[in-house]
Amino acid sequence: MHTARTLRNKPFDRFIENAGLGPTALRQAITAASRIPEPEVVGKLLDGARLPAGMARGAHDLAIRIAQTLRARKSSSGRAGLVQNLLQEYSLSSEEGVALMCLAEALLRIPDAATRDALI
Repeated sequence: MHTARTLRNKPFDRFIENAGLGPTALRQAITAASRIPEPEVVGKLLDGARLPAGMARGAHDLAIRIAQTLRARKSSSGRAGLVQNLLQEYSLSSEEGVALMCLAEALLRIPDAATRDALI
């Protein structure tokens, strides 16, 4: 009698055999770790997920620059500020927000400025 594991892997086992491939060390490690309880694994994974100090500083600096740029753009005037204000005023969960999104999509499909101005 076949177990659930045997039935589940049977098509893949046949593929591996036909391709002349055996289980790799990486595949064996993944299979061995697939049912380990989360509390046992998280601590080990967190240690490996940390960036080296120099790279972490660079990532932090980049994140700060992006956030500052977005905040400045959000409060700025001009086209970017207008779009931000519209998105804040009319959420996509409202009828007005959906209508604005439809208008934006239609504007993207119009090739010339005169027709875009006429639509607006």
